[in-house]
Amino acid sequence: MERREQILVAAAEEFDRVGFAAATIAAIARGAGVSQGALHFHFPTKLALALGVIDEQNVRTFDVVSHTEQSPAAALVGASRAIADLLRTDPIVRAGIRLSLERGEFHAATVSFYEQWIGGIVDVFRLAIASGELRTDLTAEQLGSTVVPYFTGVQLVSDVRTERADLFPAVATMWRVVLTATADPAHRDRLLGVVDEAFSGRGVRGRGTT
Repeated sequence: MERREQILVAAAEEFDRVGFAAATIAAIARGAGVSQGALHFHFPTKLALALGVIDEQNVRTFDVVSHTEQSPAAALVGASRAIADLLRTDPIVRAGIRLSLERGEFHAATVSFYEQWIGGIVDVFRLAIASGELRTDLTAEQLGSTVVPYFTGVQLVSDVRTERADLFPAVATMWRVVLTATADPAHRDRLLGVVDEAFSGRGVRGRGTT
């Protein structure tokens, strides 16, 4: 399992650096410090490697959504902060996102990921509406299926423009827009404060920093 993890990390770093088409098994094996035969024992093809990276990225991003927070809306803000952290520091998460948007071979895995991701976020939005934190004519389904693409677009544009150096303030602005429009007035200031606390003083450094 340790060797498999080494291979996945090396593959993710190579996919993140050059993309699927330009990545080679030889370079990935070299980065992992294993022979190509050992690599093929765990992943018979480059496509299997890429799908392995996508699957692991899915696990890591799903793990950050909490359904146990006292404040559901705060849980959503916290999840977005945690994913922003992963995008800036975790090559598997970065590469998984890049691969899922890159090629047709990954279409099924990508659709499955976004359906699960949106479903999880919808569940938390449903709790936020039921708790009275949000007051809006929009349904939880509409909110989830809009905020997930909103976050995806924010992080992609941040990557293109600044290699995600401005990701934290960009995501914070996203939440200020969403919560200003949807939060119940009795909760709005508190939730905007949660956003400020989650993202203040960060997002000034580039890819690969902590």
